[in-house]
Amino acid sequence: MSKPGSGLVPYQVVYSERVRADLVRLAARARLCGLGPQFLASLKELDQRLRIYPQFGQPVYNLKLEPVQIWIGVVPPLVVRYALDDERRLVMVATPIKPLPNSGF
Repeated sequence: MSKPGSGLVPYQVVYSERVRADLVRLAARARLCGLGPQFLASLKELDQRLRIYPQFGQPVYNLKLEPVQIWIGVVPPLVVRYALDDERRLVMVATPIKPLPNSGF
């Protein structure tokens, strides 16, 4: 499904329930540390990059059973580890998103 006139087909991004629940806790922690706006901006940027160009990160390894690679990407102050299936244009985030060390969280 591309946006009219853009020719771009975004990747589908799927977040596990574990990741969603952890993001709620991480957002609360960010607010307590006074980093709420930075956290939200970083999370929005991560999601956008995963939908438009998930290869922004670094590949970590290939899975043997499927044509899927595990990647790690950073948009300070957050780090995301995700599975990328280019063939199906699918990004799966199953590991909780973490703050960078020494980022104030």
